[in-house]
Amino acid sequence: MRAPKLRGFTLIEMLIVLAIAAILAAISYPSYMDFVRKSWRSEGRSALMQQMQEQERLYTRVGRYRPYEGESGDGGMGGKYIVKSANCEGRGSITGCIRLTATLKPGFSDPHVGNLWVDSTGGKGCDGTLPGRCWQ
Repeated sequence: MRAPKLRGFTLIEMLIVLAIAAILAAISYPSYMDFVRKSWRSEGRSALMQQMQEQERLYTRVGRYRPYEGESGDGGMGGKYIVKSANCEGRGSITGCIRLTATLKPGFSDPHVGNLWVDSTGGKGCDGTLPGRCWQ
């Protein structure tokens, strides 16, 4: 009676599979992170627009804006941005013109966009290396 022939993978076959998996991961990871950052930007833009609407309602009622600082997930969601208010560039006081800026919390980075901002004059933008990606 003959012994059964053992079947299995050789070391070379395992290394080839491992190399293919590493190449696929190296190709797909940057694309994945781009989609993740887009979702972060969406959260930041949403937080900015929500706070700007609140500021505009206050301005309509009392004739001035108020200083603000809070997280983008103030509803208990634990957002990735901190939204802060300041006066518009070239203006002396926050009461007549306000600029809201969304800054990523420590531990998160988006070098292409950086900080997102919107002001009460209708201006919006960012301070990253690719400003065209801010509001898309």
